[in-house]
Amino acid sequence: MSPRQHTCRVEASMLPRRYRLARAFQVGLAGLLLVGLAARLAVIGSQLGEIDGDEAVVGLMARHIAFLGERPVFYWGQPYLGSLEAFSAAPLFRVFDSSTVVLKLVPTAYSLGFLALSAILTRRLFGTGAALATAAYLALPPAMWAVWSTKARGGYAELLFLGQALVLATLALAQSPSRRLTLLWGILVGLAFWTHLLAIVYVLPAVVYLALARRGRWSAAGIGLGAVGALIGMTPLIIENLADGFLTLAALLQPPDLPVDPPAQLLRFFRVGVPVLLGLGQPTTSQAMFDQDWLQRPAGHVWVAALALAVLAAAVLVYSRTLARLVGRGAVPAAEPSLLVLLAVAVPPVVALTRFGFFVSEPRYALPLYGVVPLLAGALWCLPWRSARWTIVGAVVLFNVWSLVSTDPRLWRPEDTPDSTAASRAELVTFLVSEDRHQMYTDYWIGYPVMFETRETVLAYVISSGFNRYLPPADNVQRTPNPAWVFEPGVDTEGAFLDQLATTGGRARVVDVSVYRVYVDVEPLEAMRPRT
Repeated sequence: MSPRQHTCRVEASMLPRRYRLARAFQVGLAGLLLVGLAARLAVIGSQLGEIDGDEAVVGLMARHIAFLGERPVFYWGQPYLGSLEAFSAAPLFRVFDSSTVVLKLVPTAYSLGFLALSAILTRRLFGTGAALATAAYLALPPAMWAVWSTKARGGYAELLFLGQALVLATLALAQSPSRRLTLLWGILVGLAFWTHLLAIVYVLPAVVYLALARRGRWSAAGIGLGAVGALIGMTPLIIENLADGFLTLAALLQPPDLPVDPPAQLLRFFRVGVPVLLGLGQPTTSQAMFDQDWLQRPAGHVWVAALALAVLAAAVLVYSRTLARLVGRGAVPAAEPSLLVLLAVAVPPVVALTRFGFFVSEPRYALPLYGVVPLLAGALWCLPWRSARWTIVGAVVLFNVWSLVSTDPRLWRPEDTPDSTAASRAELVTFLVSEDRHQMYTDYWIGYPVMFETRETVLAYVISSGFNRYLPPADNVQRTPNPAWVFEPGVDTEGAFLDQLATTGGRARVVDVSVYRVYVDVEPLEAMRPRT
């Protein structure tokens, strides 16, 4: 037998195995996507699926796009957060009308896209087994991502989807540069930046990787084409800034609400933020509830958090040597995991050492770390105990499920309105409409959900826990002759309202409706209105 005949036979014998692996990946990924969809629908249908004020803003934006022809470039009131999520929801609203479920299907779809891209990336880097392990983890993730993958909070699920697409495009471009890939890479960069400026944690590693992978082999035309793509992707952001005096830059240059303490923020990031991402603690914006819940969670024990961080660090260190390969050999397959190492290194300082470092108990700005899950799966598949791999994956997934089902839904609600739900708001609306009242002064986390749920037949002026992101309804409330004041009983804002009422010698009729205290027929009305 000639060497050529032998080679052909070997290659032919490998084809069935390759086919089986490809088939196993396709079937496994499809099944895990269905599992992920079912899990997210279960979250949406539970108490964890309650819409909050920030989500309601996206819903209102989508309604205005779908039914009023508006074209907002930014999330209302935040000119560094794009409107991709609202534009994605608008066509669904046109077909199915607006609702909380339809709105939440948008981040759900993007999060499942992120799952699929992560599995494809892992298969490229580490093989079919690790890819399916990654998909299983992201299909049934820890509580933080399980809930946030359904939250329409302005672009977080979209950012992870675009970021993972950018990672794949970067690897492909480094291996086989072409004009089409270069343009696509640039468009992904621009879209990601417009969606959320946190995209910097993806863009910087991608640029560094390409610079090291191809070194001096870039042409001026190629660099220019990538820049053109980026400009196309962020065209809305650029035009709006040029037209309105660089709003994005002005917002970024504003001083933080609290002084930045880099060492303390970095410590909190690893002590609290990362364990919450892992499901070892529960996310919340309520400091009081966090203090009550934290010590009951695994991360409440320092040694548990330290052990988890050590495992993560070991997994990243396993592939740290790929950075040396990238520097020494450029764009070779063995160097590709280094891009995820760069991503893992970029997230902590960008998040912890900036004005966003205070959000560690609800670490939404650290969500891109879920993009590094392929590294963990790859490290697991490096272990010599083949039979233990899926046992470990199963145990981790079961822990993720426990972290979700054991969470207290009140942890996910604003501190001043923990009892406000869709059901209680429906009772409130029924009362207001029965008295022909369609305007109210209230809390941010009550007002915006009510406006979305009633399709803006009841309008709100925000007097606590936020600001009026969209001025027309607030202006309407300021002009109406019969507004209501709505509080959850006992909050500081209600106390301030009563003090002002006493100071002016005024009066009001008080009605308890569901979990709310409603003040109507307030006099003297003009003296009690907020000063704008």
